[in-house]
Amino acid sequence: MQPPRTRLAPLFDLVCIATFVLVGARRHEVDRGIGWFLEVMWPLCLGFFGLALLTRIYVRERGGWLWLAVTLLGGIAIAQVLRGSFQERPWVSIFTAIALVYLGLTMYGWRLVAALLARRRAAPV
Repeated sequence: MQPPRTRLAPLFDLVCIATFVLVGARRHEVDRGIGWFLEVMWPLCLGFFGLALLTRIYVRERGGWLWLAVTLLGGIAIAQVLRGSFQERPWVSIFTAIALVYLGLTMYGWRLVAALLARRRAAPV
């Protein structure tokens, strides 16, 4: 099953990243406003979407599931380097594992739901 191609895919992925940050803030009882939110968001967005441009996950016809994995793993790695370099955060931590699991589940999850809906719409009645 091919993942669906949609013009909204980058927005859905951004929502996945934003909810990850918001859930983390809530879980750790962080209440430092939009500045903290953006501080956590920018390395994730730069890493993921920067690599998404290189892997072309939003325009690929084939191999979307594999290229999403490459983009997700590489994007998180880039984000961790950015966090370690510019924010005095650990280069590798439990944050890395939690980000991979959460973002993997949500990004693959919405694509799976969209693919199943597209398949259902395309099926003869």
